[in-house]
Amino acid sequence: MLAGFAILIALAGAALGSFAGVVASRGWRASLRGRSRCEHCGRTLQWFEVVPLLSYPLLRGRCRTCHARIRLGVFAWEAGGAMVALAAGLPLLLVLLPAQPAG
Repeated sequence: MLAGFAILIALAGAALGSFAGVVASRGWRASLRGRSRCEHCGRTLQWFEVVPLLSYPLLRGRCRTCHARIRLGVFAWEAGGAMVALAAGLPLLLVLLPAQPAG
């Protein structure tokens, strides 16, 4: 049960980290407009190309269309968000979840 909560916390943190990275690169107002695009060819990305922590390794760090490199910073924002969320959320979970009986 703890592992399931940890995964949910990490995914939520990765999503927030991804958004923070978009805000940092585009600015606050521009980050709220439109969908994500490839920085090189301008193609609008599909939903499966923007899944935090999964899309970067599955696409091997490249655009699906023009094969240009995607900045490693995109993945770093997502991983950082997941780590911060885990660091903040796991101690809270350990306090709130009832202790499991040994068995």
